[in-house]
Amino acid sequence: MVFAVKYLISDKPKMPYSIEIISKLLLIGFLTIGFIGCEVSAPVLYPDYTGQIGQISDIQGNVYKTIGIGSQIWMAENLRTTKLNNGSLIPQVESDSIWDFNPHIAFCWYNNDSICNAKIYGALYNFYTVRTELLCPIGWHIPRDSDWTILVDFLGGSEKAGGKLKDYYTSYWSEPNVCLATNYGFAALPGGRRSSYLGRFGAIREQGYWWTCTSKNDFIAYARAMYNNNTSISGFESSYGNGYSVRCIKD
Repeated sequence: MVFAVKYLISDKPKMPYSIEIISKLLLIGFLTIGFIGCEVSAPVLYPDYTGQIGQISDIQGNVYKTIGIGSQIWMAENLRTTKLNNGSLIPQVESDSIWDFNPHIAFCWYNNDSICNAKIYGALYNFYTVRTELLCPIGWHIPRDSDWTILVDFLGGSEKAGGKLKDYYTSYWSEPNVCLATNYGFAALPGGRRSSYLGRFGAIREQGYWWTCTSKNDFIAYARAMYNNNTSISGFESSYGNGYSVRCIKD
């Protein structure tokens, strides 16, 4: 059989390429295709900033801690500026009747008490202020609903994420402050809320509410909430006129 093969090869007219060369070319082609296939299917790598700490300042010089979690960098404190980042003052509304369904930008301190609540819990802003897109320091923004979703997914889902985000080391949350062992330094605080209906305050030290910058329509936007008695974080729809806390996220 060996002689037959040799005979057939030597007896045929000469080809421009030998079988050995053709075999090598085919092998190189298969390797090239395989390499390209690996290039296309390679996973996209995202930076992991988890545990990286820093600080930023707002237009008034208020300094905030920052914390990296996954591919994001967040403020580790609630915003407390009383100015937009273009220098314009945000009207402070103390009157319940004026806050009630007020369709203009506004902020307040919980129970109108800046001495007890400003430094710890930050300010409460309505969504009319949020949608100016001028509330966070330059280079930062109020998180989209999708930004919150990325954070929650990184922490294991909505049933666990609140327990990993809440402040674990202080007494600002009322008991029971149900947390999980893994603490990421986000230090979520229960700043409570101010209702668009009658301007009523509620839930400080028991619940924390944070705006997203994502709106559903001209009256409803999306927000997130955490609670003292469980480890969940919930997303919900909210009237523009409600007053909630704000965290900023790095662009």
